[in-house]
Amino acid sequence: MNDFKAIFNALVNSEIYDLLAVFGIFFGFFLLKRFIVKYVYRAIKRFVKKTKNNIDDNLENAVQTPLKFFMIILGVYFSLRYLGVKLFNKELLYISFRLLKVSQVVVITWIIYNLTLENSVLYEGIQKRYNVKVNRIVFPFISIIIRIVVFVISISIIAKEFGFTGFITGLGISGLAFALAAQDTFSNLIGGMVIVLDKPFSIGDWIQTTEIEGIVEDITFRSTRIRTFAKALVTVPNSKLANANIINWTQREERRIHFILSISHDTKRENLQRVINGIEYMLETHEKVNKELIIVSFNEFKSSSLDIFIYFYIRVNEYRPYMKVKEEINFRIMDILENEGVKLAKPCNSIYFNTPLKIVEPLELKDFKE
Repeated sequence: MNDFKAIFNALVNSEIYDLLAVFGIFFGFFLLKRFIVKYVYRAIKRFVKKTKNNIDDNLENAVQTPLKFFMIILGVYFSLRYLGVKLFNKELLYISFRLLKVSQVVVITWIIYNLTLENSVLYEGIQKRYNVKVNRIVFPFISIIIRIVVFVISISIIAKEFGFTGFITGLGISGLAFALAAQDTFSNLIGGMVIVLDKPFSIGDWIQTTEIEGIVEDITFRSTRIRTFAKALVTVPNSKLANANIINWTQREERRIHFILSISHDTKRENLQRVINGIEYMLETHEKVNKELIIVSFNEFKSSSLDIFIYFYIRVNEYRPYMKVKEEINFRIMDILENEGVKLAKPCNSIYFNTPLKIVEPLELKDFKE
C-alpha cells in the first residue's frame, strides 16, 4: 500500500508535461508489444515451422505470453523511472527497480510452468526417452516436482523483496507442520517416485505380490490401481507397493511347460524309444520352442504307468497365444502316440491290503451280558 501511495503522490505532484511523457513511454511500449506480436512472432513462427524438431515450437509457445506481459511491465518500469528522475524521488526509483525485479521472477516462473505442460519441451524429452505407457507415469511426477520447487523459490524471493521475512519464517514452520500432518501422503508420493524411477512395472503389466495379482491400470501420485482377474479394481498405496516383493509376469520373454506323460505298461521298448525321439524332434523343430533347454526323458517306472518327463520353454508371453501353442504341441504329441500305436496309461483303482483279512464270527446275545 505504501508503494501505491508513493506512486499516487508522485503523479499528483507532477507537471502536465511529465504526465504526458509518462503516458507516452507506457503507450510506446504497448505499441512495441503489438509490433513484436504482429511481425516478430510471425517471422519466428514461420522459421520454427521449417525446422524438423518440435523443441523450438514448444519454446516459442512457452515464452510468447510471458514476454507480452513483460513488455507491459517494462512500460511501467521506464515510466516510473522517468518520473523518479524528474522529481528526484529516490523512493520512486527504488519502487521501479523492485517492480522490475519481481516481474522478472514472475516471467521466469511463468515460462518454466509452460515448459512443464503437455506438448512442452519437457514432455518432448520424456517422450523420446520413454515409451508411451511410461510417459503417463513419468511426466506428471517430474512436472509437479519442478513446479513446486519453482513456486517455492519464486514466492520466497518476492516475499523477501517486499520485506516479508516473517512470512518466510512462518512458511517454513507451516511447511514443517504440514509435512508432519501429511506424512502418509508424502510417503505415497515418494513411493510413486520410486516406482517411476526403478520401473518394476508399468501400466498394462501383469504383476503379483503376496497380497494382490492383476493388471496395472493406472499409477497416480498416491496409489496404484490394479484390476484383478476377478475383474475387481484394487487401489494399493504406493508406499506399500514400493516395499513389496513384486513379480512382473509381463516382462518375462518365455513361458515354461513341463508335465509327465504316463504311457501304458504294455508298450514295447522300441515304441517307447521312438515316442521319446519323436517328441524331442518335434520340439526342436517347433518355431516357438526355445532350443536351448529341451528335456524329453523316460523318467520313472510306476505301478500303473511308464512316465516320460517333458520340460521346455516357448517364446510366447501373453496368456492366450501361450494356450494356443500349448494346445498345438499337445495335438502333435497325440499324433506321435497314434503313429506308434502307444496308449496312455489308465488310472489304477485297485485296492491292496498289507495284512490278511480275518473272518469275524457273529456275536451272540450272551456276549453282551455282564
